[in-house]
Amino acid sequence: MIRVVVADDHPIVRGGLETIVRAQKDMQLVASAADGAALVDLLSSRPCDVLVVDLSLPHLSGMELIRGVAEWHPDLPMVVFTMQPEDALALHVVRSGASAYLCKDRSSDELLQAIRHVAKGKVFLTDRLQALADAEVVEVSAKADVAPHERLSARQAQVFRLVLEGRTVNDIAATLEMAGSTTSNHIAEIRRRLGVETTGEVVLYGHRMGLLG
Repeated sequence: MIRVVVADDHPIVRGGLETIVRAQKDMQLVASAADGAALVDLLSSRPCDVLVVDLSLPHLSGMELIRGVAEWHPDLPMVVFTMQPEDALALHVVRSGASAYLCKDRSSDELLQAIRHVAKGKVFLTDRLQALADAEVVEVSAKADVAPHERLSARQAQVFRLVLEGRTVNDIAATLEMAGSTTSNHIAEIRRRLGVETTGEVVLYGHRMGLLG
């Protein structure tokens, strides 16, 4: 059973999300919040598996909210469900700790798919965000004929090196002083950029490139 908390300041939207979650046999609505401060208090006392949250909440919102939740609850996947478009800023939100980002013009089926996906510890990218992420990789690739791991950002390169050392997500998070969910997002992005599916394949990639030892 996926335990879900919903946070949105619009009563009609919040009520609709509550109804959608309650209608799923594999989900349980734990609670809901109308503002950022109430959400922070709620998460401290009501454990859940997935948070569905709007970016524009009273009292605490936007990147401050995303980074705060990622820091205080590093293992809690966040599905950002907002009116803001799926663009480069949305990719930044995902890289800052969210596990998924959907504009409110998306269907309820896509939202439910995202909830189920992130509940498994995965990052969910819509077709729009995937295209933007792919375009970034193409742009970087066009600048220089380099190996995929050489196109990683400085932070991703740090995480990549620790993965090659066999370190766990928690170890990496502690070493680099960042949230566990942020670490997981970095690893997911590293896998995507290297063109592999699993963390084990990241290590195999390192072996093939002579990066181990």
